Amino acid sequence: MNIGIIEPKSSGFLEVMPEGEDSDYWQIAAVHINGKAFCPSPKLYRCEQVALAVAAQIYDWIAEHEHQISDGACYCSVLKLVLWQQPKAS
Repeated sequence: MNIGIIEPKSSGFLEVMPEGEDSDYWQIAAVHINGKAFCPSPKLYRCEQVALAVAAQIYDWIAEHEHQISDGACYCSVLKLVLWQQPKAS
């Protein structure tokens, strides 16, 4: 049984998970940074290492551009994907 992976980062963590039971494909569930969660546009990656590497790139991009991100969605032109900021649960 495959379960998701959480990899810690300096101010947050990366969250990746398999597409489904017995699947070789992985997806990025969320990138968490400074208490905020960002979900990228859905995409499947061939292995967990690739998904974690792309999630790390997203994390770095958010860290550099966080001041430009407002509540809602933003486009990461470098990685060609949309990020949605998830609201905090109350």
